[in-house]
This record gives sequence, C-alpha cells and structure tokens, in this order.
Amino acid sequence: MIAPKFNKINLILLSVSSLVILLGISANLIPGGSSLSPKTLAQNVRDGEALEQQKAAQVIRHYYDAINRKDYRSAYADWAGEGSASGKSFEQFSRGFANTASVKVNIGKPDSINGAVGSLYVTIPVTLTATNVNGTTQRFTGIYTLKRINDVPGSTPEQRRWHLYSARIILVN
Repeated sequence: MIAPKFNKINLILLSVSSLVILLGISANLIPGGSSLSPKTLAQNVRDGEALEQQKAAQVIRHYYDAINRKDYRSAYADWAGEGSASGKSFEQFSRGFANTASVKVNIGKPDSINGAVGSLYVTIPVTLTATNVNGTTQRFTGIYTLKRINDVPGSTPEQRRWHLYSARIILVN
C-alpha cells in the first residue's frame, strides 16, 4: 500500500477543514439560513485556531503547575497515551523531579496547527528556569509538540483534549 503524499498546501487545507469542523461552522447553523462570506469564514477559522493554540498552551501551563505542586500523577497524565509519550514509566518520571524545587515556564507563540489523518498537532516553544532543591538554577529552551484527536465519531473527550506528544528541551547554561 502506498501512503498518500501530503504537501504543505494539502496540510493547510486539512488544518482549515479540521478547524471548520471543530468550530461547527456550517451554513445550516447560521440563523435564517444565510451563508458565511469567505472573509467571515476565514476570520472564524483564524479565531478557532487561536482558541485551539491557547488550549494547547494551557496544557503546558498545567503541566508545570502540577510539577510545582509535586502532583506528578497529574503532570504525567498531560502526556499522550496516559503518560507513555513521555518515554518513561510513572516511577521514572516522578523520580526525574526529585531534585527540582520549582520550574518557571515562559511559553512562546504557538506555530500554526497542522492536521494529519484524524489528529491535530501544534508546536509551542518554551523557556524554562528550574530551581533545584539546593538553590541552583538551570535554564532550558526547546519545543513541545502537542496532539489531539479530531472530533470524529467514536473519539472520547479525553482523546479530543490536547496532550503533550513530544519534547525537545535542551539545557542552555
């Protein structure tokens, strides 16, 4: 079986159509049966994408809030696959923060949302300042990729929530 090739234009169209579906935009939903102008539709799609980007960024905020509260179970659950996308067992994950007193996160501007067979993805840059239990600090920078399943029949609310999918975080000091 040959997999279909997606170029940037196909992905953008898929992203736009996914967002239109997410927003529930349809001429049938407009009072009086009127249709949306291309300008209104484009603005609604941009607004919908901005809302989804904010929801994805909120997952990163929640993740670090949970780490700062030492609620590692909640932080682990922010990873896709009930934590498995972190690449660690829960025990390994929680031990990884044994020397962490707190983490401050600065979230950058999310990239555009991209679609792929039934899912949406967004990449978000971050800068982290971690304070260790001995008072030293470390700075990190990198990106998180977040994923959610589209609103398709059979998908669960948990699948339709943004989750951390991958991370590329490096120490900078």
